[in-house]
Amino acid sequence: MRIGLSVMMLLAAALQAGENLLPNGSFDEGGKEALHWEKTDNLTSFWRNDGQRGRILELDTRPDRKQVLAYWKERKRNPDVSAPKAVIPEEPLKSIGSNEGTALDSVLLDVKPGQDYKLSVDYRGAGTPFVWIKGFMIHPKRKTLTDCYQTRLAPPGGAADRWRSCSITFRPTPQTVKMKVRIYAYWPAGVYWFDNVRLEEITPAEAAELRRKRVETEEKNVN
Repeated sequence: MRIGLSVMMLLAAALQAGENLLPNGSFDEGGKEALHWEKTDNLTSFWRNDGQRGRILELDTRPDRKQVLAYWKERKRNPDVSAPKAVIPEEPLKSIGSNEGTALDSVLLDVKPGQDYKLSVDYRGAGTPFVWIKGFMIHPKRKTLTDCYQTRLAPPGGAADRWRSCSITFRPTPQTVKMKVRIYAYWPAGVYWFDNVRLEEITPAEAAELRRKRVETEEKNVN
């Protein structure tokens, strides 16, 4: 059977990539809302169709801070309330991006003790957003989940019309039993897009190699 070069390249990439532990990291599953993710608020967070990429996440930190906070407060009381038309202040320091920013969370995921992980994302935007890993432990007295660990992937800003890929490695603390991904954008006030969020198990050797390459990249950017 003859296999085209492009198909061979896709097969090779699939073999190199590990299983994505994050369900629906491509955002494509689901109807109006993406499965396994929070609902967008349709004022600062939106699901968009990017054509070739399919569904992507858009975070907009330009809307007026007072408007957004009032809407979020009302949305907690009435989750079905419709989003207002965004008010974009002339002064960016009055935007939601100058203070709280906006975010979208994944579902909770199990953590394997002592496991190294790789977090990666495709990103487009002029500023630097954060893709957080938020870790949780069982509180010794209340027996409920409580914060205990966090790390973040900070994709470098660049041309707003160009997609970039970025990744980090991390190993949660021993007491961490659950984790989730939080996609977050704030300053400068603007529009940020995300796609293909991946969370993979990797070996200690792969983690060391990823850290080495990241240091090399940072040194090149400095020089």
